[in-house]
Amino acid sequence: MNSDGMPKTDHYEEQARAMRLLAKRHRLRAAELEMYANVVTATRSMKRLTEAFTASEVREIAEHPDLAELNAQMKGWYEHPNEEGSTDG
Repeated sequence: MNSDGMPKTDHYEEQARAMRLLAKRHRLRAAELEMYANVVTATRSMKRLTEAFTASEVREIAEHPDLAELNAQMKGWYEHPNEEGSTDG
């Protein structure tokens, strides 16, 4: 026992405790990196989904000229005259 009435810890126990704390830190960092890897994978999947959806819309509009005309009408309806791309002076 030391002067505080606590049992003495030997040098090996202190090293083992430090290694356990370090191991916990590494597990935490590994979990963070795994989360980031999942975010990257999800981002790629969302990008592919968006590209597929956009390509589908373009094909559908190209296959149906009436949709292209409707799209032009709607764009004209919702665009303000001061917006870029407007045909009004």
